[in-house]
Amino acid sequence: MSIDQDIKPVQSLTGFREDLAAELASRAKAVRPLLESKADEHEANSELSREVIDKLTEIGVFAMAGPARVGGLAQSSHSMAVVAAELAKGCPSTAWVYTIYNSCLWFASKLPANIQEKMFAAGVPLICSPQNGIGHLVPEGDSYRLTGRWSYATGSHNAAWTMVPALSPEQLPVLVVMPMSDVRLDYTWHVAGMKGTGSDTVVATDVVVPADMIAAFSDIAVAPPATVDEDVRVASDYWVNYPILRAKALGVLVGCAEGLLEVVAAKSGSPIIYSIYAHKSDSSAYHAAIGESAVQIKAARRIVEDSCRRIDAAACEGRVFSIEERTEARGEGALVIRLLHEAIERLMDLGGSSGFTTTAPAQRYWRDFAIGSRHVLFNSQISYEQTGRHLLGIEPGIVDPDML
Repeated sequence: MSIDQDIKPVQSLTGFREDLAAELASRAKAVRPLLESKADEHEANSELSREVIDKLTEIGVFAMAGPARVGGLAQSSHSMAVVAAELAKGCPSTAWVYTIYNSCLWFASKLPANIQEKMFAAGVPLICSPQNGIGHLVPEGDSYRLTGRWSYATGSHNAAWTMVPALSPEQLPVLVVMPMSDVRLDYTWHVAGMKGTGSDTVVATDVVVPADMIAAFSDIAVAPPATVDEDVRVASDYWVNYPILRAKALGVLVGCAEGLLEVVAAKSGSPIIYSIYAHKSDSSAYHAAIGESAVQIKAARRIVEDSCRRIDAAACEGRVFSIEERTEARGEGALVIRLLHEAIERLMDLGGSSGFTTTAPAQRYWRDFAIGSRHVLFNSQISYEQTGRHLLGIEPGIVDPDML
């Protein structure tokens, strides 16, 4: 079943808690010194520190995407993108994990009630959900045995639960929910950037899974989900998977660029070696270059925020984002990455080779942006091609509508 259902707009629907948005952004900004102090440790250990996990749990940012019915803070995609940018200025890996935990929380809020009762028994949990891989279920009495491997499990080191895709004995796609204690991690996340995300591989070997901890994708991957009764549905139940996932992730990339701009601007008083300029800020060429970068970064933020507002407005109307709207949002995401990429490369040029020393904050923003912007969520070339085909009326598109 496609997520692009013919759903009539809802006349009265609980929206997002806009009254909390500014406070959550302020809290995220306030923890920047802590995140900066832990960034090296996160990279060295390939996971977020317990202190950071506890602090972000305390200030509520891991509960932002969840509706009130599961104990969440019912925040909009706009609010989450703003918080993502603030966290990324302190530690991009932390911000990326934050987006994944919230994405998983939102998806878990659509699961059948019996699964939610177990997952949310002790409050809002931290959940990872690697989708790169497929498990296989073998029936055993009233339960099943699951075997499989799922890579890129961001946040897995600190997660309490994992949700993984599998095929039922009837070869139907399902989502299997398990405590992390039932699986093991294969440490495969050896990368140049986003090192602290702990995006390793979840491995299950003959894990016994109760039948009631398995949900059909056909029920939960649609908007609104069939598992949520109409009388308790809220705005976030009308979000579509990929636009909402990209919205938060783009916030992280904006934060990387904004953080780098601050670092480079702070060193504008240093000299330009082998030139007449005692200070970089004396150079007109420097003025133009840093100015262009600043404009590109601001433009990128505006595009992200505008896209988020459209995503949220549709959800508040009880309306599923259309194919045209999803195509447009994906194309805009590609443009955001292009703007930020150009700005970041120019800023690294302005900063010079000293910005690439392993102790320099600049190189972390640069590396983490390079990895994050190449996530499969984006793929700019495919995004532009899909946009062009849609514009010209060429069907079918090259991206499944459910993946837009």
